[in-house]
Amino acid sequence: MRRPLLGERVTSLVTTEAFLASRGMNLPRFFVLVVMLHAPSWFAVWILKVPRAADRPLVNLDLLAAAALACFSPVFGAVALVFAWAADGTRALAMNYHFMSTFDLVDAVRFLDMLDLRAFMALPLLGVAAGLVLGLVVTLRLTRNSRHLVLPLLVLAVLSVVCDFANGTLNTFGLNKDRRLISVNFAGSPTWNVWSMERQEREARDAVMMVETPSTFHTLRDWQMAHLDKSSMLILIESMGLPRDPALKKWLSARLMTDRLKARWDVQQLQETFRGSTTFGELRTLCGMRAHYSQVDDARAAGCLPRLLAAEGVSSVGIHGFGLRMFDRGKWWPRIGLQPWKWRGGGAVAMNCNSAFPGVCDAEVLAEAVEQAQAPGRFVYALTLDTHLPLKLTRLPPLPVNLKIACDVSATSLEACQLIHQLGDLLASLESMLATSGATPLLVVVGDHGPPFSDGANREAFEADSVPMFVLSPR
Repeated sequence: MRRPLLGERVTSLVTTEAFLASRGMNLPRFFVLVVMLHAPSWFAVWILKVPRAADRPLVNLDLLAAAALACFSPVFGAVALVFAWAADGTRALAMNYHFMSTFDLVDAVRFLDMLDLRAFMALPLLGVAAGLVLGLVVTLRLTRNSRHLVLPLLVLAVLSVVCDFANGTLNTFGLNKDRRLISVNFAGSPTWNVWSMERQEREARDAVMMVETPSTFHTLRDWQMAHLDKSSMLILIESMGLPRDPALKKWLSARLMTDRLKARWDVQQLQETFRGSTTFGELRTLCGMRAHYSQVDDARAAGCLPRLLAAEGVSSVGIHGFGLRMFDRGKWWPRIGLQPWKWRGGGAVAMNCNSAFPGVCDAEVLAEAVEQAQAPGRFVYALTLDTHLPLKLTRLPPLPVNLKIACDVSATSLEACQLIHQLGDLLASLESMLATSGATPLLVVVGDHGPPFSDGANREAFEADSVPMFVLSPR
C-alpha cells in the first residue's frame, strides 16, 4: 500500500481545516481556549511544583464543562468557571497548609479578621489573581456565540478520560487506585475530589484514631506519671520541619543541644511523624490521637495528658501568643485539661513579631513557659507563632556564615534557609532561658508540621512527613 507523500499530507490537513472552518470550527481558537483554561494549573505544576503536583490532572474536566456552558450562557459560564477555579485552588491551598480536608480550610475563613492580610499580598499572589481575571475574560470572549466549540470540548474530555483509564489512573473519580504506566494524571475533577476527600475525612472523624507512634505523648505521660512532684514542658514549634540535608539538620539541633544544657539534661534528638495542620499537631502531642479538634468531646478528652495529670494532682497550663479564638482553642483547651494563660495588657509584653499573625512574641511565650515550669508538680504547654509562614525576607537579618555555607553547599533555597535561621534562633533563645533557670524539668521540643511552602524548591528542603523532636531528660 502506497504511503501518502508529504505534499499530499499537507493538502489533506489544509482540506480538513478548511472543512472545519466552513462549519464555524477554528482550531487555533479551540487551542487557545484550552490553554487559557488550564494555564494556572499547568503553571502551578510545571513552574512552582506545588504539593502533590503529580496528582493534578493534565485536563480539568470541570473547566471543560464550564467552558461548554459559557458557549450557551456567558453569565452561567462565568459562574461555573469561577467555581471550578475556586474548587481547584482551594483544594491546592488545603493540601499546601496540611489541612485534612478542603472544608476545614473553608471553615477557617471565619478567623480571617484576626490576621493581617496585607502580609499575604505578595507579588506572585497578585500575579495569579490577575492571570485568572485575564483567563476569565479571554475564555468568555472565545466562547461567545460559539456553540460549535461544545463538541470539541466534549471530545477532549472523553479522550482524556479514556487516556486516564488506559494509564491506570482512577483518581478521576476519587477511587485512589493509581497503577500508572506513566506519571501523568490525564483527566480529573477537582470538584469531585473535594467532595470525595470531605466524605472520607468525615468518616475518619467519626472514628477518631490514635497515632501509631505518639512518641511525644508517651514520653511526657510516662515521665510525668513517674515524677508527680516535678514539672514537665512541651514546646510545640510552628512550622519546625526536619531539614533533609544533614549539615542543616546538625546546625539546627546545635542551637539547642549545647554542652551547658547537657550538663543538666540527657539530650536526645529524635523525629516524629506528622499528619495534618497545627491543631492536629497539638492533639498528636497532647492526646496521642489523630483527630479534628471539633471531634474531641469529654469522653475522648479524658485520655489527654492534662486530664490524666489532673487526676493525679498535677496542674496544666497552655500558653500561646495568638488569640485563643483562633481554631476555637478557648473552648477545647479547657476540655482536654489545659488552663489557658491570660496575658497582661497595657504593653507589658513584646507584640507582633509575625507580620501576618499579630500576637505576643515567641520570646515572651518561651520565657513565661520556663517561668511556669519552675514550680513543682506542673505540666506547661507552649505553642509558638513567629515562624508561621509567610516570611518577610526584608525584615530578616542576614544568614550566619556557617549556615549560609551549608545552604550553598546543599543548594538549599533562600526562603528555606531563612526559616531554618529563624527556627535556630528560637531554639537558641530557649536554650539561654533554660541554662539560667533554677529548675530542671523534663522538656520535649517538637514541630507541629512541615513548613507549608507553596513551591517545590523550598518545600523539598524538608522531610515530607517528619518533624524534629528533642527530648531533654533531667539528669
